[in-house]
Amino acid sequence: MTDMQDFPIVPPIVIKDTPKPRRLTSLSQARAYVDEAMRLGRPEPWRELWHRLKSVTNEEDSIEAIGDMRELLAEEDLLLPSG
Repeated sequence: MTDMQDFPIVPPIVIKDTPKPRRLTSLSQARAYVDEAMRLGRPEPWRELWHRLKSVTNEEDSIEAIGDMRELLAEEDLLLPSG
């Protein structure tokens, strides 16, 4: 079984960030990004996403959590097209 921390994000999630866009290519990177965002103080949906990312146990959970993350980033206008 694959370690879910290293679960690949395909295509990568590309986030508007300064000084340059940030590419998330694994579940652990996504979790670290949300963890950082939480420290900056984000609304409730971020907290829910953080819990989802932390409680992933299988591939299906990973895919769903990553999908939720893409949606949230799109709603917050933080998502850039990948590629």
